[in-house]
Amino acid sequence: MEDASLYQRVRVSKGALPDQVARQVVDLITARRLEVGSRLPSLDELTGYLGVSRTAVREAIKLLDAWGVVTVKHGVGTFVTQPTGHALTVPFKVHVERSGESIRDLLQVREVLEPGIAAIAAKHARPEHIAEMEEALHKMDEALNDPDQFNEADLAFHMALAKATENDLFLLMIHPVVDLFLELFNVAHQVVGAAARGRAFHQVILEHVRTGDAEKAREAMHAHIRQVWLDVQPQLARLS
Repeated sequence: MEDASLYQRVRVSKGALPDQVARQVVDLITARRLEVGSRLPSLDELTGYLGVSRTAVREAIKLLDAWGVVTVKHGVGTFVTQPTGHALTVPFKVHVERSGESIRDLLQVREVLEPGIAAIAAKHARPEHIAEMEEALHKMDEALNDPDQFNEADLAFHMALAKATENDLFLLMIHPVVDLFLELFNVAHQVVGAAARGRAFHQVILEHVRTGDAEKAREAMHAHIRQVWLDVQPQLARLS
């Protein structure tokens, strides 16, 4: 059976079963072994192929449906959907767990990507990009004691910065990285003073982008990431 050859039996020791099932489906889609419009095996078939319970498979399908990776047509079957910008971030989500190692990994990716993004943004930012960053800073000021709202404004700032590069690939890459980092490690909530420090660094980055100084924007972003490293150390120690 061709369907059976696509799937591997799940190892119980490797994390939550629904996440592992979802990860297999996402990997098959991104590797183009499952095409858009193709029907997934039935619940019973997947249960047999993967060696897990019907409940685990059912929960995995719910996850995939919520992420926009599949469409469930009741009484008909579950089908692979056309990938969207949101769906393309799913491989990041299913490969990251809530751990100190994941936080370090995400920070390393940010350290590589974001200083360059800031430098390119300083060369290409238009008034509308500057306005978006200013609005994000204003929302940060209003949400210093509201972690969820602060994180939303923080993400908006970084997305506006990525937009200012005029390279959509930066948007695709940086969104899940920053979003996941903020989700896994709630800086505004867990580290005293981190939100205010982050807000101050964002202001400096914006000023250098506004004046078109690429190198200073790069340096300011480096400094911001270094400060975040310092802020997360107590939490990393606790999680390790």
